[in-house]
Amino acid sequence: MNAMEQLKNQIAEGHSLARANLSGMDLSGMNLSGANLTGANLSGCNLSGANLKNTQLGAANLKGANLEGANLEGAQLELPVDDLLQKIGNAQNLGGYSLSKRDLSGLDLSGARLAGADLSGCNLKGTDLRGAYLYETDLSGANLSDADLRGAQLRRANLTGSIRTNTKIRKWAMKGAYIAGATAYMDDA
Repeated sequence: MNAMEQLKNQIAEGHSLARANLSGMDLSGMNLSGANLTGANLSGCNLSGANLKNTQLGAANLKGANLEGANLEGAQLELPVDDLLQKIGNAQNLGGYSLSKRDLSGLDLSGARLAGADLSGCNLKGTDLRGAYLYETDLSGANLSDADLRGAQLRRANLTGSIRTNTKIRKWAMKGAYIAGATAYMDDA
């Protein structure tokens, strides 16, 4: 049995992968949902499209890992979000990531490329999203109070049920966005 088959068996049987050395492995598209990868060496791993939902990644080494399109919903990273953004590489390109229900309040994500990202239920209060590319981004149920979205591109973004009290946004930027049920008190700055 090769290393990949052994790994899949360990995951299927619910074995802990804490402190495992998985450096450089191709784990693309793998279902690692709920796995314990605490302290694991994932440096240089290809985790693109992997399901890391509810995975324990505290103290994991993600240096050089490819997380493009990975589902990080509910992943336990035990890191401040800005450290997470540093660990996953380029904080300016988070397109396709699932970061739902995370506290991203007060971050500087100006100019970030978040097309297709799942930010549903996120706390984005006071977040700087000026000039961000939010095409087809799911912001449903997100708290965008006091956020700055001036110059952001929101075409086909889902803002259903979002809260936007004192949000700085130009009304024309909302063209083509889905906003049903949103609470909007916007500063048309």
